[in-house]
Amino acid sequence: MLKRRSFLVFSILLCCSLLTWAQGTLDSEQFFSPSLGQKFYEVTYEMANSEDINGPEFEQAVIFLNATLDLDSRANYVYPVLIKLAAKYPAKDYSGLVYHSLSKYLDKSTDYEPAREAVQYMLEQLNVRERREQLLMSLLQNLNGKNACFDSEVSTLLGLLMAEKADVNTAQYFFMQAFNSNVYNKLAFAKLVELTPEGQIAPAIHLQQRRLALGENLLDLEAALAFARYAEQLQLYETAADAYEYCTQLFSYLYPSQQLPPHIYLPWMLSNYNTLRNQHNCLQIASQLRQGGRFDLFAEAIAGKAAAKIGNAEQAHRIFQAVEEKINNQSSIINNQSIAWFYCFASPDANKALHWANRAYSVEPGSVAAAAILAYSLVMNEQIDWAKTIIDKYEHNQIADLALARIQLADGQRDSAIETLKSAIAKDPGSLAAERAKEILSRNGGEYVPPIDTDMTLIALRNAFAQNLVPAFIRPEKIISARLNIHGSEFSYGSSLDAAVAITNNSSEPLIISDDGLFTGNIRVDANITGDLNKMIPSLASVRVRPALSVDPGDDIFIPLHLFTGEFRRMLITHPQASVDIEFTLYLDPVTTDQGRIISSIPGLEPATIIVKRPGVEITDRFLRNRLGALKGRQGQKMKTARLFIGLLMEQQAMADRQPLYKFTYADWMPPLLKSALLHSLAHDDDWIVKTNIMVDMTSLPLDYEFINALSESLNDIHWPTRMMAMYLLAKNQGRSFTKVLDWAAKYDSSMYVRGMAVALGGTPPPPPPVQEPAEQPEQGRRQQGRPQQR
Repeated sequence: MLKRRSFLVFSILLCCSLLTWAQGTLDSEQFFSPSLGQKFYEVTYEMANSEDINGPEFEQAVIFLNATLDLDSRANYVYPVLIKLAAKYPAKDYSGLVYHSLSKYLDKSTDYEPAREAVQYMLEQLNVRERREQLLMSLLQNLNGKNACFDSEVSTLLGLLMAEKADVNTAQYFFMQAFNSNVYNKLAFAKLVELTPEGQIAPAIHLQQRRLALGENLLDLEAALAFARYAEQLQLYETAADAYEYCTQLFSYLYPSQQLPPHIYLPWMLSNYNTLRNQHNCLQIASQLRQGGRFDLFAEAIAGKAAAKIGNAEQAHRIFQAVEEKINNQSSIINNQSIAWFYCFASPDANKALHWANRAYSVEPGSVAAAAILAYSLVMNEQIDWAKTIIDKYEHNQIADLALARIQLADGQRDSAIETLKSAIAKDPGSLAAERAKEILSRNGGEYVPPIDTDMTLIALRNAFAQNLVPAFIRPEKIISARLNIHGSEFSYGSSLDAAVAITNNSSEPLIISDDGLFTGNIRVDANITGDLNKMIPSLASVRVRPALSVDPGDDIFIPLHLFTGEFRRMLITHPQASVDIEFTLYLDPVTTDQGRIISSIPGLEPATIIVKRPGVEITDRFLRNRLGALKGRQGQKMKTARLFIGLLMEQQAMADRQPLYKFTYADWMPPLLKSALLHSLAHDDDWIVKTNIMVDMTSLPLDYEFINALSESLNDIHWPTRMMAMYLLAKNQGRSFTKVLDWAAKYDSSMYVRGMAVALGGTPPPPPPVQEPAEQPEQGRRQQGRPQQR
């Protein structure tokens, strides 16, 4: 056996030497085969998704992918896998490969996740800030305009580097560029606000940013509250009231067993109170609180004021009377300071206000709020000197400013009082204290003008969001839906299993798939195989996507998935006669519960399922004769038949010496027949694409001496893809005995792919070409070169 192998290696080397000139002639030509490129890609895809890929395998994968591009220049699907491979194998710097892949891959609609991985990988290879800056500048200059999210990310990183070295103006420029490229870039906007002097960014921009954050994730309660509060701060009370109503609906959905907290319903009531025509909503909210068995003095105060404002004095009286009864009978459960506030601003009563304010101040003498209310109640009782004493001791809040303004009016300081009143109002323009300040200001000839033009701000908001100033609340399972699309409900042995995830935006908002979005882009597909074979395969496909473009309302986005891979692929190709049903289950943003169940982190979103059938191949004498004839037919027929024969051989080996898993056809003459047909195709088929495809399908087939001999003959093929694949298979099966062939191919083969694959498989790299010394100049020339020039 050893002599036979030695003779085989010698024969291979001799034939390779004789055919090198022919290879060089053909390798200078361009080979084209998208189907073969796809096969090379499938080999690499499994390597890229392996958790324990090593250095040599990484090199092999890169060569296969580059070969795919050579065979099909339109195979852009290769570039993200190249980037992913480099990120998984940081032992060597592949920045040049990653940069090139990124430049080829990037376009307006591309998935941004591989691009982000590429930038992160290249930055991690550089440990000097100046070199990182140079890299980012190069990316921005050379790839600018290809992808808005990419431009935004790179500009943000440059802005952060500029901020590190205190170059504020340049940092501002890059953060502005980042925000203009992607208005959902929260980090860029936050840094821009941080570096820009206060007041230079229009409030309308701040409001739009908060509205965008809410649209990005309609379940983000903090984002909803931030938008509502800022609209209230800008005195856009109708918008604020609608936004707070959205918050109440969202809170009830997220926390169905909890009561609505005051920090939501009180500003909701005040926003309605300050609108022109929605005061009646305050009464409804207060009624809902009472029906829930709750008493809130502030809510009752707003409701009573709202009733009076809409002209229902009788209802206002009833509300205030009920509050007073509560105070008289259950004052122990109500804060003294709150009661004093009620008698100051809701149902004014100077004596009662002073009584409760004194009680509140005696309990909390260090409280600014208690002191301010005491000072105001003293002013109400015309005890000006005592009020001055209190005010001078504490920091001023809104109520303290209002008390001071009344003191100034009592002292005849009208102009100062007007300025103080304006200052008081500005601290919280929507409060009942502010309403009182506006009344006093108006009586004294002053007018409060909001610092922000609310009409212009509202116009800007409508221009950005049309009529959807505040989104309508809908349950999350109705916002987004997903399905797994597979062509047909049945596929035959050897055919492709093309799949795509279709995600539909059912809301009236653009769907942004991002780190902060409702859907963050994590996709998982499980496969459950039943029938003649039974196997549960979790995470058959698990990917993270981040589309650069949003999904418009009512539109879909389609994300291709590679399902025919790994254990699933090996099981199906090894058992061609097995009939199976495959149930695929699709999860968006999957998480594992405490009970071990996989669910979506998007509340209420159920997984999508689809069942496809793979019927077994029925083997008969006539069928095999027809298939043998197909090996002389068209290219596609040849490759499909060879794939089936390889699968049948693998099935025979899998079933040997064990109880069959299912009913399958077997005869002693079948393996020799199948093997003979494959050997004949490898030896005599003139189509290099067919031969190479057969070799790719043989990667899972154990090889005996006859197969090894046939593959060895293919090492002499004049087509480099065939030589490369034959060498790959032989190296995987021959081990160290194949090293000499690899060494020879690494040094002498005319194809760079074959030479590279030989080294990646363990061959010795050829020595680098010698450095050419510059030709020695004549002595006269040297003297002239060294002579100084005359001026």
